[in-house]
Amino acid sequence: MFSKEELLTALSSRRLIYWFLSRICEKEIKGDFLEELMSENNPILKIDSSLDIPSEEIKEGLNTMRKYVEYAIKRDLKEVELELAVDYANIFLGVKKKPPHPSESVYKTGLLMQEPYEEVLHAYWDAGVNVVKEFKEPADHIAIELQFMSYLCRKAQEALQQNNKEDVLKYLKMQKDFLEKHLSQWVPKLAKDIEESADTDFYRGFGKILGPYIQHDREIIEILIEDASAL
Repeated sequence: MFSKEELLTALSSRRLIYWFLSRICEKEIKGDFLEELMSENNPILKIDSSLDIPSEEIKEGLNTMRKYVEYAIKRDLKEVELELAVDYANIFLGVKKKPPHPSESVYKTGLLMQEPYEEVLHAYWDAGVNVVKEFKEPADHIAIELQFMSYLCRKAQEALQQNNKEDVLKYLKMQKDFLEKHLSQWVPKLAKDIEESADTDFYRGFGKILGPYIQHDREIIEILIEDASAL
């Protein structure tokens, strides 16, 4: 059973992981973020150290990404930036037509902004979230859904720090609901498509991580809710 401190650590780790996964899906890897990936502050290493999971696929994916970054450090930064930008465009902007548009509606219905889009919007509104207008993709885009999970982890973490058990459980149950009704239903298929379509080991490794992590987190959230209820 998790203590309060261990729950806080778990929520903080999950917040970081969801943020990192979202950032990779949101836009090309370049500039300061690429430099951070190549530094001692490498978020991939932080995620690796914060995950205590039996999934060999996730470990393999992290290792694949790490090796790409270690090799990239020895290359010209602009060259790496361009290579990753091309791969991102192929995967997330539909240049190769596979994967299809990385949104829940497309993966569930084949069309943009269908019923899943409306359902996701309502989930955001229930949590008091409005989608940032600067991001031009629909609300059920993979980057926004993952960012929403990071937000819910932060809200649960803040509530726990304030000893607000009611809100801790509220935000944990929102996470469970969103995982079950949304992420777990389509992200594993997207992850496989990313893995199969990627030309770089960076995105190939990311594809190996994304789907299994969502499935792993579905199991973790049950434990977190149970232990938070016992506080």
